[in-house]
Amino acid sequence: MEDSIDSTANFLKVLADSTRLKIIIFLKNNEKTVQEIQDYLNRSQSTVSQQLKILTTADLLNVRQEGPKKFFTVKDNQIFDVVSKIESFMIENKDVTSQAVFDTLHK
Repeated sequence: MEDSIDSTANFLKVLADSTRLKIIIFLKNNEKTVQEIQDYLNRSQSTVSQQLKILTTADLLNVRQEGPKKFFTVKDNQIFDVVSKIESFMIENKDVTSQAVFDTLHK
């Protein structure tokens, strides 16, 4: 049970970064190159590469190499269901979750 909780917490930590979450959402419809992701995020190549490495290491992305270009896709589309459920929960419980997050971060 403890291992499952730790795994879930680590998974949520990966999703908790806004840049990584934006990358996942950007990849929803089709594969993208590092350059396309970089342009979308308006972030440096090193920042994007670092975040892509974290997502790949967490086994959330597939990488396909074609010559010098790397193409990224989401490994399992269920991740979009997870994100959608979290967003729905946040919207439905906006007052409660906003205060709870604020209280937690400022303890």
